[in-house]
Amino acid sequence: MGVKASAQERTVTGVVSAKEDGLPLPGVSVKVKGTNNGVTTGANGAYSIKVPSGVHSLVFTFIGFKTREQNVNARNIDIVLESDVNSLDEVVVAAGGIKRAAREQGYASTRVDGESLTAGKSPTIAGGLAGKVAGLQINAVGSGVNPSYRLVLRGNRSITGNNQALIVLDGAVVPNALLGNLNPDDVDDITVLNGASGAALYGSDASNGALIITTKKGKQGTPVIKLSNTTVLEQVSFYPLLQNSFGSGSTSGAQVYDPIENQQYGPAFDGTLRPIGRVLENGTQQYAAYSATNDKYDFWDTGVSNQTDFSISAADEKSSSYLSAQYLNGTGTTPKDEYTRIALRYNGSRNFTKNFTANYNASYTQNKYDITSATSTIYNNLLNTPAQIPLLSYKDWQNTGGWGNPDNYYNDYYENPYWAIDNYRQKTQNEYLTGLLELKYKATDWLDFTYRAAISNRYYKNKNSTAGYTYTQYTLDHSAKTNESSGVSDQMLSTSNFSTDFFANIKKDIKDFSINALVGTSLKSYNYKYLNASGSGLQVTDLYNLGNITGTPSADESNYNTRQYGVWADATIGYKKYLFLHLTGRNDWVSVLAPANRSFFYPAADVSFIPTDAFAFLKNSKVIDYMKIRAGISKVGNVNVGNSTNGGAYSLESTFDSQTGYGYGTGYTPNNTLVSNNLKPEITTGYEGGIDFRLFKGLVDGTVTYYNTSSTGQAIVAGVPITTGYSYYLLNTGELTNEGLETALHFTPIRKGDWKLTLGGNYTYNNNKLVSLSNDLTRIGVSNSSTIFGQVGQVYPVIIGSDYIRDPEGRVVVDQNTGYPVGKTEGNILGNTIPKNRLGLDFQLSYKGLTFSGLFEYRSNYVQYSTAGSTYDFSGSSARSAYYNREKFVFPNSSYYDSTTGTYVANNSITVSDGGAGFWTSSSLYSSVTSNYVYSGNYWKLRELALSYKLPSSVLRNVKFIKSATISAQGRNLFIWMPKSNEYADPDYSNNGADSNAVGITSLSQTPPTRYYGGTISLTF
Repeated sequence: MGVKASAQERTVTGVVSAKEDGLPLPGVSVKVKGTNNGVTTGANGAYSIKVPSGVHSLVFTFIGFKTREQNVNARNIDIVLESDVNSLDEVVVAAGGIKRAAREQGYASTRVDGESLTAGKSPTIAGGLAGKVAGLQINAVGSGVNPSYRLVLRGNRSITGNNQALIVLDGAVVPNALLGNLNPDDVDDITVLNGASGAALYGSDASNGALIITTKKGKQGTPVIKLSNTTVLEQVSFYPLLQNSFGSGSTSGAQVYDPIENQQYGPAFDGTLRPIGRVLENGTQQYAAYSATNDKYDFWDTGVSNQTDFSISAADEKSSSYLSAQYLNGTGTTPKDEYTRIALRYNGSRNFTKNFTANYNASYTQNKYDITSATSTIYNNLLNTPAQIPLLSYKDWQNTGGWGNPDNYYNDYYENPYWAIDNYRQKTQNEYLTGLLELKYKATDWLDFTYRAAISNRYYKNKNSTAGYTYTQYTLDHSAKTNESSGVSDQMLSTSNFSTDFFANIKKDIKDFSINALVGTSLKSYNYKYLNASGSGLQVTDLYNLGNITGTPSADESNYNTRQYGVWADATIGYKKYLFLHLTGRNDWVSVLAPANRSFFYPAADVSFIPTDAFAFLKNSKVIDYMKIRAGISKVGNVNVGNSTNGGAYSLESTFDSQTGYGYGTGYTPNNTLVSNNLKPEITTGYEGGIDFRLFKGLVDGTVTYYNTSSTGQAIVAGVPITTGYSYYLLNTGELTNEGLETALHFTPIRKGDWKLTLGGNYTYNNNKLVSLSNDLTRIGVSNSSTIFGQVGQVYPVIIGSDYIRDPEGRVVVDQNTGYPVGKTEGNILGNTIPKNRLGLDFQLSYKGLTFSGLFEYRSNYVQYSTAGSTYDFSGSSARSAYYNREKFVFPNSSYYDSTTGTYVANNSITVSDGGAGFWTSSSLYSSVTSNYVYSGNYWKLRELALSYKLPSSVLRNVKFIKSATISAQGRNLFIWMPKSNEYADPDYSNNGADSNAVGITSLSQTPPTRYYGGTISLTF
């Protein structure tokens, strides 16, 4: 009988882990369904249980996690448990680093956990957030190795000032530059406070919303060691649309071949052997087949990056520790571009007594670049090089007898790109050091005190070198080439941000009421120092030292220091855990404004109501799991003087610049801008309302938010009479508004056994409008742009430029004799440059240890302007210039004026006089007309795709020291779909930098957009 019973039983083994971090869960109850037969998992999450014949299910239960029932369909079953915390009771990090329950928040916020952030293995946090948060727009403003980003929440609030979201790291405000230099694997979660209602506690830094980043900490249990390696390939994903039908030539009205010409208005390719360049001093001449090559496309390398991450975490009842290290080295798509990053972090906590605790952390990041400083020149030259030129054969430029040598290179105007790479070099090193200490003393069960001090320092050094080149006398006599001077420049920069906070927290329950009140004070100090020296004419070749130059070096130095003090209060009053009123107020004193205006006050209020807890008929609803209705109002500000470099220091003072002029030598002259002594912060008032919900036992969850903000007292520059001694006057005037809708919705149509499918996304609509400026001003250039403007009564910002003269039907008016447009008009509004609609769609399908996830993003209702478009047309490389085969054509959508009838007649037969260089290179006819280079920015993009597989514990059974192993493959920016009108650029890119509000311009200053794909192996010990 004993043998028979044994035969009827089977032993099932496996490992139980948490979905949140993938770590094993000790102490989980594992029971055979319908019996009292059960076991608990060990310290490594492993279990082994005997299951009688005829029993088909096991039940897994653990406090704080959802109970899971699993069919017994194998002898090894690994289980992943999900947190059972009601979303409303989930503890989130709010402004000031204060933890509160989500049910208490009366404003919109979005939490992105570390798993979602790193799904696509982006090396930067901003790259990992793209498309995942409603209301957050992310644009790449730099490319190449370690790209940089611009992050804006709910549109622009300042015409000329900072609009980027505030970055808060473990409770301390840090510079935005740090975001691209934090290790994403160190992030536990990010809470995005979309509007000022949630971030008002940060005072004058809060008007643009905030990203609150919380890094990982040690967890109680067995120490956990993680090791992973990620290898990623990077390839060019987008190239401007170019023509491959015509070669060198520049003659108007005829297609004549010119061997030294970089313009491409010559004859059509015919495959014959033709000369390239000039005859050399030795009488030789380069020849090549007159047909298109792919060299300008194949020039770019496949970039390779290798990233290794290590972490160890441990905790007991008194302390916790988390230590991590990352090493990343990579090469870019531009040949010889290299990048390395080292990141170290230590997070710890200690309970010294029952009432006294400490949290502390420190991080160090070092990155190094060794890249060419001539990226834009190389990109420009490549795109505009005739297609028959064998560019790839010019790598060996050092060979004096080779065709790639500068003396022998075919072109007088474009440099050999391989020579440019070696001639113009830039070596940069950045070091970021952050540290934080937080002490908390619990005086009573209802009163505690917290002191926090944080520092964020950056040390930067950069060396630019130019090798130069001296041409032979023959080259100088027989070409347009000129000698290039050698030179060197050195820059050093250091910044320091120091902040302290001290606050008291009172928590008290009085019958049905709860009180959570805080009163605090804060101090912030910012110091900046910059040194630069440069010189030209090296005495010893390749010795890039300022002591090696022939002349006197030029030098400059900048020093800035600002301070800000604040006192604040925060109070949340709750009633029966379903109604909460939250009030905040802060007063700041800033050093950069005049004494009379240095003090200003910021209040905010919000309310949260949980009807599913308030009304009995909703508590047991089979449809609504929970619902929260919220609303908030706020008033915050933006001290808009100076810029992110100087912090506004000394911006109210008249400064003097060194000037050297004929007849008077060197002296100092005042600048041309006068600043109002009564300059105040730009004030943003706003309100929002929304609803959060979950339906059908977690099948559907979502959120909807409406918001409206008005930013008044814009700090703008207006013209003043020259008799004042100044040209411009900085004063408070004007209003900028934002109105929009943010939504997120996810549903889980499959949730059975080992299968789970979640689908959903987020949608944002934002209407950013310039309501007013000063009395004598209706238009203002944005960030000194001559193309991007703010126009009163229009969406902000817009492209303003020239367009053809058009008839009442919008057709281009052409000359009845030549077929050419008769002229153009200036000052036309050609479209807004920020998308009004943004949609992110995501999915995740999981089966046992296999997970497949993806993210798509859509943006629409905006345009962009290409500064490079006219260059392509001038050189003849643009596809557009060859659409009509360089023959005479009828200008599209045109008409001419019939003087006999006094009407405009559709033009169907009058062709332009020249369909080649005479038209496309003409400034008056085509290349200087702005509207020709404005295109739709709409697109769909496959942002992320990832497939991961967590190996079953049975595979690792014989490897005792490995708790879990995961293999994954992922890709980013894999595909993009755009309208045909966009022949120029990936709309994600913006040319003018993170601090510029003149978004919507693309140029050749960045390397081509790229896609990434790679794989990761992760081990847990």
